Amino acid sequence: MINRRKQTRLPVIKNVAKEIFISTDKGFFQGLIINLSSGGLLLLMYVDLPVGTKVCLLFDYPPLETDTIFGEVIRSAKTKALVREVAIKFTNISTLDSKRINRLAIDYTDCENKIMLGALDVCRKECSYYNLCEKKLKIK
Repeated sequence: MINRRKQTRLPVIKNVAKEIFISTDKGFFQGLIINLSSGGLLLLMYVDLPVGTKVCLLFDYPPLETDTIFGEVIRSAKTKALVREVAIKFTNISTLDSKRINRLAIDYTDCENKIMLGALDVCRKECSYYNLCEKKLKIK
């Protein structure tokens, strides 16, 4: 399978399920972040946001605190449960916020790779993912 993603993804739901509120011209809607990159995010939602819907959102989870980010729904699909997977592409995100998200994803991926290779000293407090991390190898 070809990976068409331009940015590294951070699988948020894997370790730290985070809720986010999405604002549209129809109101505010809550979603659960499945994964996140500097180019967009995938959510589980109870509402059907049609493809093309313009959205705005912001993150308020230390260390990920952003300015308002604008985006557009590029996919909305029913799952087997009563929820939908909604993919949002960021259309306007500050360079600083984009770099922060990208750094989180890269640090997370580096950590996972080190764990897979059997390294024991994978954790460091300077890691941008440190405050979100709930791994057993996390140093206190």
